[in-house]
Amino acid sequence: MAQTLDQQRAALAWGYATAAMKTGFAKKYKNLAKGAPALIMNSGLMPTLAFYNSKDPEHKALLEDLLAGLSTRLKPSPQPKNFQEFMVHLQKCKSQDYLRMTDEALELLKWMRQFVDAVDTQGA
Repeated sequence: MAQTLDQQRAALAWGYATAAMKTGFAKKYKNLAKGAPALIMNSGLMPTLAFYNSKDPEHKALLEDLLAGLSTRLKPSPQPKNFQEFMVHLQKCKSQDYLRMTDEALELLKWMRQFVDAVDTQGA
């Protein structure tokens, strides 16, 4: 039986959260993951991604996880290889594809927000 979309997102988010909580910046990553949905809803996906790219390694770690998750789940064509290519893709895609990317980012972050707490409380 195939996995549901939520199971696929949860698997990705668990991997990202687990890896992030093993770093020296786990607390900051956790705070960023919890605040990211509000930032996306208030500012938009592209401005949020650009903001994360302009900041410190903790912001960039969350950015990389989001871009990897979006690429894995939605498989944009052609596949963006880095932040610059991803931003160009978002600029050129159809409006429904941009909205789908935004929705997918929010859904992935929903899981990440929960898992950064779960992984942390397990002493990872």
